[in-house]
Amino acid sequence: MVSQTIGNMLTSPGGFAEMELGEVTFPEISAVILEKICQYFYWALQYSRGKETEFHIEPELTLELMMAPNYLHT
Repeated sequence: MVSQTIGNMLTSPGGFAEMELGEVTFPEISAVILEKICQYFYWALQYSRGKETEFHIEPELTLELMMAPNYLHT
C-alpha cells in the first residue's frame, strides 16, 4: 500500500467499488506506465529500507510518467 490513493480505494469505508471488488483499474494509464509505476513503488520501498540503488526511467516514458501521479496522487 505505497500509494495512498490506491490504498484508500481498497480499504476505506467510503464505499468505493474497488473495495468491494478487490481490484483497481486505471483506464487512463497504459499498462507500460502502470508497470513502471509499480516498479517505482517497489524501488521506493526498498530505498526507504536502506537499499540505495538507481531507478532508471526510459526517456520515451518520461512525459507519461510525469502525468500519472496527477491521477494517482502518489
